[in-house]
Amino acid sequence: YFKAFTKQFTTGENYQGADRELQTLRQMMIDFLQNHSQEVRPPACPPLDPVWPSDITSLFDKNSHHYTAIVFESNSSYVGREVILDLIQYENIVVRRALNSDKAFLEKLGVPSVPSCYLIQPNGSHGLISNLKPLRSFFSSYLKSLPGVRKKLLLPLQLPAQENKEESTETKVWKEFDKSRLYMADLESGLHFLLRVELATHKTLEGAELKTFKDFVTISAKV
Repeated sequence: YFKAFTKQFTTGENYQGADRELQTLRQMMIDFLQNHSQEVRPPACPPLDPVWPSDITSLFDKNSHHYTAIVFESNSSYVGREVILDLIQYENIVVRRALNSDKAFLEKLGVPSVPSCYLIQPNGSHGLISNLKPLRSFFSSYLKSLPGVRKKLLLPLQLPAQENKEESTETKVWKEFDKSRLYMADLESGLHFLLRVELATHKTLEGAELKTFKDFVTISAKV
């Protein structure tokens, strides 16, 4: 795990979880994100901490430019944070999570059980999303299908215009990346990282490790 904004050189921290199940790894990664201090939290990381009932009621009956979805859940649940991260690449919707500690507030909203998803419309009307299984996949799929909710468009990256006006002043646009092709730059970058970074983390190579490295160099030379 590499922390954001690390000032000193690091080879990362190795974490060994209780098992190697996908769910366990995903929850561990969410914990990493949430445990970042506010000062060094990555700007693109959405707020994962729960909101208070007063924050939710302040959104009622107010016009907005987007939907707001509130996932009510228990303190040990990861569903809300998973849905928040699922929808981070989508616009016209904001997802938050709230805990089920205030039972009176849940009863007032008509939330019978958790996890549940509560939706606030752009016009301020609000209500529980019913007939949904209490699973991350169902919540995320439903929210992505709402009218106007779509994936954020990424503008093509453009190179700055050349300062020398005698030469071409046309702006060059990066070529589209073709996932089906293998690029020489990727091979060179991979080799550079392996030889200059990965290999440098080993003070010595001997035995099976040394033989593996020799075999790799032999294969690389052949191809």
